[in-house]
Amino acid sequence: MYVESCALNSNNEYVSTYRKGFFNFQLPFSLQEGYSLVEITLVGALIALLLSLVTLNLFQFQHTSQLSATVNTFVADYKEQQIKAMYGDTNGTGSLSNYGIYFGGSSYTEFQNTYGTSNFPVNLPTGIQISTTAPNSQILFLKGSGEISGFTSGENTIVLKDTAAGTQKTITLNRYGVVTSVN
Repeated sequence: MYVESCALNSNNEYVSTYRKGFFNFQLPFSLQEGYSLVEITLVGALIALLLSLVTLNLFQFQHTSQLSATVNTFVADYKEQQIKAMYGDTNGTGSLSNYGIYFGGSSYTEFQNTYGTSNFPVNLPTGIQISTTAPNSQILFLKGSGEISGFTSGENTIVLKDTAAGTQKTITLNRYGVVTSVN
């Protein structure tokens, strides 16, 4: 709705028209500001998607690092058992001994002389399994030399597997007990 007024000069001649709208005013804010429900839903869905991808990647990283840490710990224990056999750690018995490792699924056991005597079991983290191709599921290091007793080619691998992530690391040994590869 508009109101018009005319301006006249002193001779009553038409000079100009002036229009002013009553409903033509601006609020200090726009009624169009803000986001629609569709825009908010779309942005929320994108954020949820990104968070789920980040979470999955962190989960995978956790399993990878857990398996690597377990491999490093096992290799350190393996070498320690071999060194004990090589340098004659008598463990208070007064005579040199063979040392070895027995593999049992979710743990391995360090032992002196034969499995079942002077055992030290090591439990693996949840979801990590260990297996070997060695006979009797054990590796025995000979006293003095540290070589693997009864070594047979093809029976020289140890596998650590992360059952949750489906990844694994294979440790390959030679007849002298040296770790030749970790794949």
